[in-house]
Amino acid sequence: MGEIKVEFEKIGDNGVSIGKYKNKIVFSYGIIPGEKAKILITKEKKDFIKGELIEILEKSPYRIEAREDHYLSCSPWQTFDYKLQVELKKKILKEIVKKFKYDIEINDFFIPKNIFEYRTKIEFSFIENDKLLLAFHKRENPFVKIPLPQGCFLIDQKSNYAALDLLKYLNLNKVQDLKSLIIRRSINFNHKILCLLSKEQKIKINYLPKDTSGIIVAFSNPKSSVSSFNEILTIIGENKIEEKIRDKRFIYGYRSFFQNNIEMFEKSLQIMKENLKESNKIVDLYCGVGVIGIVLAEQSKKNFFVEVEKESIDYIRANCENNNIKNYELINLASEKIPDTVLNNTDLLILDPPRSGLHKNLIKKILITKPKNIFYLSCNPLTQIRDFSMIKEYYTIEKFYGFDFYPNTPHIESLMILKSKTEN
Repeated sequence: MGEIKVEFEKIGDNGVSIGKYKNKIVFSYGIIPGEKAKILITKEKKDFIKGELIEILEKSPYRIEAREDHYLSCSPWQTFDYKLQVELKKKILKEIVKKFKYDIEINDFFIPKNIFEYRTKIEFSFIENDKLLLAFHKRENPFVKIPLPQGCFLIDQKSNYAALDLLKYLNLNKVQDLKSLIIRRSINFNHKILCLLSKEQKIKINYLPKDTSGIIVAFSNPKSSVSSFNEILTIIGENKIEEKIRDKRFIYGYRSFFQNNIEMFEKSLQIMKENLKESNKIVDLYCGVGVIGIVLAEQSKKNFFVEVEKESIDYIRANCENNNIKNYELINLASEKIPDTVLNNTDLLILDPPRSGLHKNLIKKILITKPKNIFYLSCNPLTQIRDFSMIKEYYTIEKFYGFDFYPNTPHIESLMILKSKTEN
C-alpha cells in the first residue's frame, strides 16, 4: 500500500500514536509525540490511515532502546522512557475524564518496582515450518506471526526457559498442528503450569518441562481464534496454582481469571482496605476466585461472591475455607442475572468487570437497590467513566486512583471509590 512520512502529535486513549498526512488522521503504535516516522500503510479509508512503524526519522530525547525485537506486538511503549510512560498515562486518564465533562481529581497514580517480568500469565502462538518456533501475532495483523527465539521479557526468564524446553521436546518428537501455549505462574511460590493447546485430538505428550509443576494438553477448536479448552487430553502434575496476596493464600486453576501484576494488585487492595468501613454486607461481583472479597471479608458480617464460571466457584469455596472466612455465600450466575435481593441492603459492592464494563441490566439493579458504597476496579477507564455516568445521579466519586498494572504497554488500571449520595 505504500510508505509515508508522518509527524506524530499525540497519543490516543488506546495508546496509539496519532499524526496527520494530507488531511487524514494517521494511527500507528510505538511513536512518541513529536517524532517523525516512516510508516507502512496497512489500511486506508476516506478520513484515516492505519500504519506500521518502519523507521524513526526524527527521534525524541525520551526514546530508549527496546529490549526485544518483537516489542510492537507485546509492549509498544517499550521504547518510551518509563517516566514518559507514566506521564502519558496520567494525561490519558485525565483526557478520558474530560471527555465525559467531569471535574474528577486523580488522587494518585501508582507505579511498580518491576517494569519487566511482572506478568503471571502469557500466551504464545506458534510458527510451524520445518521447525516449531514460539511466536506472537503481529499487532493489527492476526495473519502474520513474529518469531520469539527467547520468549518474552514481560514474563520471568524461568517461564521462558520452560517454554523453550517444551519447544525442544515438541521439535524432537515432530509435534505439529499446535494452536497456542499458555503459561500461568505464581510470583510467591514455585508453581508454574503450561497449557498446550492443539488443533487436533490425537496429540500425545508425555513430558513435564524443567521448573514446571504441571502441564495440561487440550484440544482447541481450530475454527475459533480463541484459545478455548474444548477437550482436556492430558494432565501431568499439578493443574492449579497457589499465590499469596497480602497476608492470604489463594489457589486458582489454569483456566481461572487472576490478576497479571501481583505487586500493583496488592497496592489496589491496600487502597480498598484503607477506604473500607465496617460492613454488615459485602457483595463481590465478577469475583473470579474471590480474592478482593476475601481480602476485605474480615470487616464484614456477611459476604456474597458472584461468579459465572462453575470451576471458579469451587476455588472461591476452597479459598474462603483456607483463609478462615466462614460468613459467606456463593452465587454461580452472571452478575447481570442476579436477583435484586442479592444487592438489597448492601454496604459495599465490589466491581471488577471485563474491559467491556458493566452490563446494562446490572446498572439497572444498582439504580434500584442503591448499595451504600462501591469499589470499582477497572482495566478500561473509558467504560468505567461511562458506567459512572449512568449512576451519577445517586453516587459521588470519593476518590479516584490510577495504577500501572502493565508497564511498557498503553493499558491503565483505575479504581473508583463511590459513595451513595444518601449517605452524605
